[in-house]
Amino acid sequence: MRARQPQSEFTMNASILDKAYDRLKRSIVDGHYRPGQRLRALQLARELKMSRTPVKEALGRLEQEGLVRREMNLGYIVRGLSVNEILGLYRVREALEVEAAREALNRIDDRALTEMMEALKFAERLLKQKRFNEFLRANRRFHKMIVAHTGNTVLEEVLNNLDARFWSIGTVVVGKHPERAEEIRNENRAILDAFVTNDHRQAEAAVKAHVRGAANAVRQFIEREPQHLLVVAA
Repeated sequence: MRARQPQSEFTMNASILDKAYDRLKRSIVDGHYRPGQRLRALQLARELKMSRTPVKEALGRLEQEGLVRREMNLGYIVRGLSVNEILGLYRVREALEVEAAREALNRIDDRALTEMMEALKFAERLLKQKRFNEFLRANRRFHKMIVAHTGNTVLEEVLNNLDARFWSIGTVVVGKHPERAEEIRNENRAILDAFVTNDHRQAEAAVKAHVRGAANAVRQFIEREPQHLLVVAA
């Protein structure tokens, strides 16, 4: 029997870096680290029970994604966004997700449609149980299925990089106003219906309605309860 080859130092380091990155990103996305909170590599390394080097590398990746910003001699800060940045993100998201729907409609098959249906059924069960963060995560999987079926890796990469910022905003809004979750369910049903009937015009309209609904909910939330999101000057 051939002896198993040990992992290279590079592979092990890459694995540790990915672990640090994934855990830090999830903590920011899920609200454990809040906008404006200072993140120091040494303290984080102690919390994650790993060395400081992969934590610093992970923070650098999160900076590139716009989730944190670096301040000289002060470590990193979880980023807040201006109102213009937030609404600009939703305009970009609308354009990208409409394009994703167009491309996916030309490639989707019955098996993929069944998987999309199951994803929304699962999301609806979570909604009935008022497990809002899990409900939102299940809905993002539904949208990732659409993007994955475009076959457009560039589009998929860009949307994945933006995804965490939408998630961190959405969890706050739905947590404070659960009625938004009902709207999300209905909007995603409309998107699925358009895919089932292979109706390009309906799909585009449904995706726009969903993203604009999200943007409108965030706009109203900022106007009513800005203290729950770190909104900085434009």
